[in-house]
Formats: sequence, C-alpha cells, structure tokens
Amino acid sequence: MRHEVKIVKFTKKEFLSAPLGKIAVDEWIAVEENDLLHHTQVKSIPKVHITGDLQYDGSTLVYSNLELEGVMIVLDSITLEDLEVEFDTESHETYSFVPIKEERRDEEVIVVKHDTIDINPEVFQAVLYEAPMSITRLPRDQYPKGNGWQVISDQDQNDHEEKIDPRWEKLSEFKLDDD
Repeated sequence: MRHEVKIVKFTKKEFLSAPLGKIAVDEWIAVEENDLLHHTQVKSIPKVHITGDLQYDGSTLVYSNLELEGVMIVLDSITLEDLEVEFDTESHETYSFVPIKEERRDEEVIVVKHDTIDINPEVFQAVLYEAPMSITRLPRDQYPKGNGWQVISDQDQNDHEEKIDPRWEKLSEFKLDDD
C-alpha cells in the first residue's frame, strides 16, 4: 500500500514576489510506505518538521538553509522489530533555474525544471543520511547465540590475543640491521 507524500514546491514566480526573494519554510511532512524509501534501511518517516528558508539571489540561484527534526522508523538489526529513531539535522542545497555553465559544474547545483523547486528530495536525502547503519534495543546478554556461535558487538572486548603462526615464529629471532 502506497501513501501520498505532501509535496513542498516553490515556483520562481513566488520568489520574485517574496520580500527580498526570501521564502520562509515551516512545514510538517510524513512519508509512510513509498518508493523513495523502498531500498533504504528506513521503513517510514512518520513526521518531519522542516524549518528554515530559501533565498533567491535575484538572478538564477536559490540557496536552501533547512533544519529537519523528526522521527524515522527503522528495523532492529537483530529482532527486526520497528524502532523509532529521532533525528535533528540540517540541509543546505543550491538550486538553479537555468542550466549550469562549464565553470560552475564542479559545484553541486541542482537544476530545476519548469521553474519549480521541489525540496522533498533534499529532505529525504538529509533524513536518510541520519539513518543508523545498524541498531538494536536488545541488551548484550540477550543477543542470539547457538552451538559454537554468538552475535557480538564491535563494542565487546576482544579477549583473544593475536598469536604468531608457529611457522613464522622462528623469524622473530633474527635481528635485521638496517645499516
């Protein structure tokens, strides 16, 4: 089941009529099951509060300065249960109403179509960057284990000393001079 996503768009006409070319943003969006999240570790984004502004330079460029705060749902890495993860991040992008000249191609500028800026991809990308690679709420003593195996954490202490392979151990007796 796919849900609609609130599209947050701004047109060049809106920037031209805005005082000093600045549009304030204060929006709430939610992304439930959606194709944008299909191949990510994020299952859904039930709420995102977007604040900030978009500043038009009066010529061709618009600079976004957004703050994003909300909750995402990710799967527990061990139990596969839904976990709520809060996030608070910023996003800064540059948009252009005209194609980019050669000397500016090394900068990351998003060329918009039909004189309309859609900030949803910027928001989704910023939220996905905040998603944890792996997360669990299980205490370590409850990690799964079986006959000869167990799930460990990278934070567990490594009690195993590295032993030298006996075939190479004899080489450590040789003293090499670098002279």
